[in-house]
Amino acid sequence: MTGGDPFGLLIARSGAALPRGVLGEEARALAAALVDRADPGELARLRVATASAHWGGLRLAIGAALERYAGDAPDATMTEALELTLDERPDNRFALAVADEAGRSLAAVLGRNAERLAVLETRLGGDAAPDDDLALVIGAMVIDLLDFDPEDFEQEIAAYVGAGETDAARRDLVRATGDSDSRDWAREELRRVDAPDAPIASRAVQALAAGDPPEDPAEDAVWVAAMLALVEQAVEFAVVLQNGSDG
Repeated sequence: MTGGDPFGLLIARSGAALPRGVLGEEARALAAALVDRADPGELARLRVATASAHWGGLRLAIGAALERYAGDAPDATMTEALELTLDERPDNRFALAVADEAGRSLAAVLGRNAERLAVLETRLGGDAAPDDDLALVIGAMVIDLLDFDPEDFEQEIAAYVGAGETDAARRDLVRATGDSDSRDWAREELRRVDAPDAPIASRAVQALAAGDPPEDPAEDAVWVAAMLALVEQAVEFAVVLQNGSDG
């Protein structure tokens, strides 16, 4: 199975995929095997394991997402995929394609994070400000690992930018978005970080994510970094859209 598989292309275009936040050890094992170019038999086993962990609970939601994307004109691939979302077996062709896409998506994220940590590793030993560099890397990693999008917090980000991005506005932003479950989740993901080629940077990330988050989200360095990274992403998107409309 490859990224050029019709089901894989459909999943990528429609967004009808397994949410990254639900992915467990099965998908992580699949992602690692894809990176290591494991043999086809092992990849097939890991796809089934990933699908078995998630297909039963999410197949109908994936089907609903496909229906929204298809509109009134589903093609043959879409029609087959929709039919297979009604099949409870986790080893049907579309369920396995969904699992494969989840593994590939997670592998890409882990690859980007390894690159970020490698850059941070060099800066921690140089003249740059380590705290600032660490915050930037952690913010980017969190929104990638948790699959956040600026639209997820559109109103809160707009309020922050509209208030002039002051310290008070930043506190309002992180308190409005920082529910305990999300902040726990962010730290849990960061504690998994371990890049062999960047041991100092990995330990720095793990140390900041250690323990429970503080009660006040405004004092949670991990969540503050994530929200500021998301704001930066939102501003970049807005600039691109503005330039496009001007053109």
